Amino acid sequence: MHYNQTMTNYARVALNATVDRTFDYHIPPQLADRVPVGGLVRVAFGTAQQPAIVVGLSAQADIEQTKPILELYDPKPVISAEQIALAEWLAARYVCPLGMALWGFLPPGLTARRDVRVRLRADAPTTAPPAPQQKLLDLLRRRGTLSGEQITRALKGAGWRRGLDALRRGGWIETESMLHAPRAKPQKIQVAALNIAPEHVDHARGRLGKRTRLTDSARRLLDACHDAGGTISTAAALAVRGIGAATLESVLDSGVMVAGDDGSLHPAPDAEARLFALRGGETDERILRVLAREGGAAMDVSWVYAQAGAELADLKRLAEAGLIVIGERENIRDPLADADFVPVSAPPLTDDQRAAWGIVRRAITADDTAEKAVLLHGVTGSGKTEIYLRAVADVLDAGRQAYLLVPEIALTTQMIRRVLARFSPERTAIVHSGLTDGQRYDTWRRARAGEIDLVVGTRAALFTPLSDVGLIVLDEEHDQSYKAPDTPRYHLREVAGEMARIHGAALILGSATPDSGTRYRAERGEIAYAGLPQRIMGHRVRVGEQAARLGLESRYQAIGGDALAIPLPAVDVVDMRDELKAGNVSIFSRALEAALTETLRRGEQAILFLNRRGTSTYVFCRDCGAVALCPRCDAALTYHAHAADLHCHHCGYRGAPPEGCSNCGSKRVRYFGAGTQQVEEAFKAAFPAAVALRWDRDTARSAGDHDMILTRFTAHQADVLIGTQMIAKGLDLPLVTLVGVVSADVGLNLPDFRAEERTFQVLSQVAGRAGRGMMGGRVILQTYQPEHPVIRYAAAHDYDGFYAHTIANRREIGYPPFRRIVRIVFSDEQAHRVKQSAESAFTALRERRDELEMTGTEINAPVPCFYGRLNGLYRWQMVLRGPNPSRIFAGFAVPRGWQIDVDPADML
Repeated sequence: MHYNQTMTNYARVALNATVDRTFDYHIPPQLADRVPVGGLVRVAFGTAQQPAIVVGLSAQADIEQTKPILELYDPKPVISAEQIALAEWLAARYVCPLGMALWGFLPPGLTARRDVRVRLRADAPTTAPPAPQQKLLDLLRRRGTLSGEQITRALKGAGWRRGLDALRRGGWIETESMLHAPRAKPQKIQVAALNIAPEHVDHARGRLGKRTRLTDSARRLLDACHDAGGTISTAAALAVRGIGAATLESVLDSGVMVAGDDGSLHPAPDAEARLFALRGGETDERILRVLAREGGAAMDVSWVYAQAGAELADLKRLAEAGLIVIGERENIRDPLADADFVPVSAPPLTDDQRAAWGIVRRAITADDTAEKAVLLHGVTGSGKTEIYLRAVADVLDAGRQAYLLVPEIALTTQMIRRVLARFSPERTAIVHSGLTDGQRYDTWRRARAGEIDLVVGTRAALFTPLSDVGLIVLDEEHDQSYKAPDTPRYHLREVAGEMARIHGAALILGSATPDSGTRYRAERGEIAYAGLPQRIMGHRVRVGEQAARLGLESRYQAIGGDALAIPLPAVDVVDMRDELKAGNVSIFSRALEAALTETLRRGEQAILFLNRRGTSTYVFCRDCGAVALCPRCDAALTYHAHAADLHCHHCGYRGAPPEGCSNCGSKRVRYFGAGTQQVEEAFKAAFPAAVALRWDRDTARSAGDHDMILTRFTAHQADVLIGTQMIAKGLDLPLVTLVGVVSADVGLNLPDFRAEERTFQVLSQVAGRAGRGMMGGRVILQTYQPEHPVIRYAAAHDYDGFYAHTIANRREIGYPPFRRIVRIVFSDEQAHRVKQSAESAFTALRERRDELEMTGTEINAPVPCFYGRLNGLYRWQMVLRGPNPSRIFAGFAVPRGWQIDVDPADML
């Protein structure tokens, strides 16, 4: 129903949908003066109801008729004014709807979830639709009307949605929009507390326990014995009211009364205690004493059960007697609640650190926002984290708040240990996707209430609501994980820069291998530069004690004051072509196998790095050369030995290994290439007595898995760690003296302008895991392209040389940081349709460019993507290059289905 605009208060709202505008709703009388900017509301939109966020209030609306706001979910704003400003910037820069940008600031499960309800029509046609759609019809016939979530669970995926419109148009089904209840809500736990003063517990003894027929009978018999002088006959006992032969036998079995040889009856010596226990009084007394130790404070009933050996019925009995009260209280799901960390003091700074800290300190105190960003470029092990922690302390001491961000969940464990050794756990939060929805919801509420000063975590952590941000730190700022894969496809480095500008906060971008664009900005003076060129291994006294204890000669160099340093590990490059010529077809070169043998003999640890999961990279026919491809993607399937099946690492498809070639029928099918599983198997075959751990996405799917693997390896419960990119980033493993890069060429020759930079960064980072302890270290890098510039620069730890090489190439071909890029991906189930869509877009955008006179912007003709089909969808792409190519979308109605990626992380 529509309403005439007679109200004076209107709310402008944004929806979490692919609509590129906001909408006006009027505020009904019952919500007058209650709806805040940033409020979460429910509105009618089209034929459905949806949650929305209020982004503005006004006395007038832009349309003649408006609908009312139906409900205010929360009296407090869920989004702050600063977050709305940041979301508006994010939506404009990354060409996405404002609502989708705003929803990134909310914890998962906070809002009602939109879904569709599907029912089979009674007059459905008798003809059969295509096979994938027939599965949905069969399901509806068996189970009746279902929600989208129920269908997805039943059909094990969301692919059924692509055929929904066809089924609806064909008259088979009817659909309607629906809202699921929000998943996130406060957790309530049952608690109990004394209803009497703790000192009165002893006086309550007579009121404890549960009266039963047996306990009343025993009481009467004891009283009869007392009246008779201590002993009564059996006949006298049976004459007591309510006492029969069976009851008397039960009292005797309880031990309250004892029968003499002459048939007389008398109380047991501990009769009163036995009667008290028979009534359950001992349990009641334990409950009261457990609660008394709390001094009257409410206690989780699960603790009462555990400590008193009680159950709910016992608590209810005491509550009915007026001795305790049972109630509820909110439980904060804090992932750090049970953490135990030993406080440590800050170590003295080296000369290099003091110089870097001076630059960072000036950025923190600067008034001009243009002077508040710093690139902290330090080699691995140079002490960047100590600068981060000093900066956090400085900001917190000034009464402001901070974010400390890392690119991977795997890095949060070590970082949070360093943080909580220096800062209050009560005012610190950790945020990443591995937490439960409840934990993230409670952390969000605590932050909104001003109870958190420091947030540590991954990309999502930056959207935790802090009101007075004074510092943002991005560790490993070059890492591709900071780029969001879905709409809005933002890069966290850019979002952090804008947030710092809004709040007047300092921004520290730290890395051993900075992004070339970040380094270029520092060269141009757009951000400050602080360098840490030396690897710090510790301080003189501690290192001397360690050397004496291990019987080693220290190889450290004094670098001023008490600090000592050690050079970066030597890198030996092995040409795997020479290994093949020498007849070595093993995964391990002779040099790497010898180094592993020596490392294990000395009781040290090693890392084997390969940026590829699985056992074999691909499966192919030796007769016709056909490769086993994913049926939904143009990508080779990877063989995983532990599950004995083929996996697609793009869409998740799994299938059985082929018995023969599907193309020619040959049985000569070969498994080619090495993944982490095959490296693990080869290592165990070569070194059966050694213990190996594998760390990749197959073995570590949760934060707990990462923590367990890292803890085991750090405690030297394993000799070798085998893994992918996650072991290359920021880990401090002092017992690792050898790093073996099994194949340095992975990813080097992809058709992507960032491929060389990513390869150099990961090789440099993984090399930095060696030699961070007393015993020094070395790196063996296996490659089929030893002459490649990336391999040469990585082997020499020469970031400056690689940067000069890269920036010269980028300048010549006009790629970032000299020009910006926008990539548009088109996808469709039909190859001809996606081609048509891409070509139509090319024509429309060229006309738009000419209309806006964007003469410096190039629009490349559309071409198929490198991965031409993923998850059943054909893919084409178009690339725009220019000073600001995203300006072409200002005021342009972007058609549905265009995936716009501003500043893409890759072109694949």
